[in-house]
Amino acid sequence: MKIKEILNLIKVFLIKRNRIILNLIIIMLVNLVGITLNFKCDLTRNNAYSLSEISKEVVSNLADPLTVKVFFSDNLPAPYNSVQRYLYDLMEEYAGAANNNFNYEIVDVEKEKDKVSDFGISPIQVKEIASDQLKFRNAYMGLTLVHGDLIEKLNSITEADGLEYRITTAVKKMTGKMSILSSLDHPIKITLYASSNLPISGNQNLEKKVADIVKKANEENYNKLEFHYVDSVKNNEALKIAEGYGVVKLKWPAMRTPEGQVVKSGEGLIGLVVEIDDKFEVIQLLSRSIFGQYMVGNMEGLKESLNKAIDNVINNNPSIGYAIGHDERNINDSEEGAGNFKSMLSDMYDLKDVDLSKDNIPEDINTLVINGPKSEYPEHELFKIDQFIMNGKSILFLVDSFQEIRDPQFSRFGGGRPFVLPINNGIDKLLSHYGVTVNKDIVLDQKCYKSTQQDLGSMDIYYVPLIQNEGLNKDNVITGSLKTMLWPKGSSVTVNQEIVKEMGIKDSILVASSDNSWLMQGRIDFMPFGMSPPADKSQMSKRNLAVLLEGQFESYFKGKAKPAEPAGKEKKAGMKDPAIKASEVIEKALKPAKIIVAGSSEISLSNIVEKDGKSLNAVFLHNALDYLSGDDKTPVMRSKGIDYNPLKDKGENIKIFIKLFNIAGLPICVILVGIIVWRMRERRKKRIMEDFSR
Repeated sequence: MKIKEILNLIKVFLIKRNRIILNLIIIMLVNLVGITLNFKCDLTRNNAYSLSEISKEVVSNLADPLTVKVFFSDNLPAPYNSVQRYLYDLMEEYAGAANNNFNYEIVDVEKEKDKVSDFGISPIQVKEIASDQLKFRNAYMGLTLVHGDLIEKLNSITEADGLEYRITTAVKKMTGKMSILSSLDHPIKITLYASSNLPISGNQNLEKKVADIVKKANEENYNKLEFHYVDSVKNNEALKIAEGYGVVKLKWPAMRTPEGQVVKSGEGLIGLVVEIDDKFEVIQLLSRSIFGQYMVGNMEGLKESLNKAIDNVINNNPSIGYAIGHDERNINDSEEGAGNFKSMLSDMYDLKDVDLSKDNIPEDINTLVINGPKSEYPEHELFKIDQFIMNGKSILFLVDSFQEIRDPQFSRFGGGRPFVLPINNGIDKLLSHYGVTVNKDIVLDQKCYKSTQQDLGSMDIYYVPLIQNEGLNKDNVITGSLKTMLWPKGSSVTVNQEIVKEMGIKDSILVASSDNSWLMQGRIDFMPFGMSPPADKSQMSKRNLAVLLEGQFESYFKGKAKPAEPAGKEKKAGMKDPAIKASEVIEKALKPAKIIVAGSSEISLSNIVEKDGKSLNAVFLHNALDYLSGDDKTPVMRSKGIDYNPLKDKGENIKIFIKLFNIAGLPICVILVGIIVWRMRERRKKRIMEDFSR
């Protein structure tokens, strides 16, 4: 080999080596830059993996240190490991958006079990497959937020849905509670009403047990708690006082206890009252054994119940009015009423009863809920509702057109069925003036809830439409992220375009049935056995179920005198009319107001709405009240992680095509690809042979 060729080889080697070294240096520099300068692209439709604007606002404005302690066991099975990863990423997002007062710590639960128990995080049982066996183990999945002396706990974090919403609302609640507690000029009274002669288990040394728990809670509430003990045996007025709070009262006959002690007949009470000013909460201490015997409940959860009661009595959440007095849905009944509706709103709002027959709507209420009234509103009460809107405030109307009467005297005429009667509540006069009408009909839909019974099989419940994507307004934050809802016994809602255009009102359809829906009119019967779609397909079309109206409405009482109050509320004898009178009717809204009208109040019942607010019907109602209250950011955050995506029904022909393609189409495609690859290889082989033969 010539010297020149050797030199060229050395030159090429040096160039290649330098190129390799240069590439390595570039890779190292890119990694170093990536550590400090990184970005994330969230391609999900509702930015499920990015922090909401309201969350960024909350953590960026922290005035005092907030520490989040994350307690998650390692090596969790699916799906809990993905929840753990999501939570860690979420903490990074919070830290990136927060000011210097935010900090988070991931606690090693195996090495620091004492810290886990100190913060009250309880283990939950998970199942996993290990060594081809199904095993169960206890795992920790929770976090605590520490803000000053306040501690908030989120236990059992088993799913990512709504996790950001839970954390952000907890932070908002803590910051509000901290400022309220620090500004209190008098303590919160914690009073134990308990009769020392109660012949029940656990009543011994009850005062000391409760006092110790209150002492621990006091340390977490800026020493603003003051404990009192009232024994009805020593205080004759205790029974009467406690009865006004709703403390449980017990009576017992003369008897002998299991220990052989003779007990005289008597009466007593037991309960814990948390009170400040005119607000109070009662914590029941009684429980019952499996044999039905009364006993003092477990004290372990009392501190948590105490902190929740304190949150309620010092509640700084905005107030929402709830109209009562006309047989509306009962928000204190969690079985057959709308109790869960009240519970799921308690994280952000304070629901206050408003009896329009007795009082005006309080000034501090900007949103009113009218939920399923059955008796008629008189003119002077309609006037209060109308003028509430004229002041630029908002109302959620959940209005029924019919009610079921289960009185045996009525139902016997229908062969044992509930008797269905139309409702005349007077609200329709107001609504029709504003341009919207709840019709006297029931919307039936082929896309509906299916009831499965052991003896009868699957049955279509046509009067419970299943609302899917095409029936939800994707341009409004209330329904934009929802995928499906149930809408039981709903009436159709129509908007009079001439009226809304004349007033300058903006109208939006929030919820609608499918194109395969029809109306039940005339005699209404909710027995599903006789229902069937109409033979005439022209009767089927989409029906509006909930609408939103926004703008400056004109008063229903425009050009009319203010309605007179009922007897007993008129001016007293001898009182003279003032010389100068103010206008008593606001004829046009002073500023834009919002009205949502839904043709069913059953969407608020506890069998539809979950207490924790996770069901899609609960999300809709919560979003609606947020929007009416002027908050259009929280609905976006709350709707994150709603991952129920029902498939769209494309018809039987599409289903058959997809089945055939999966059965025969895919194998044929694989064979065709194999033939093409084989032919390409043969051509390549032939070309190489020709090149070498030359």
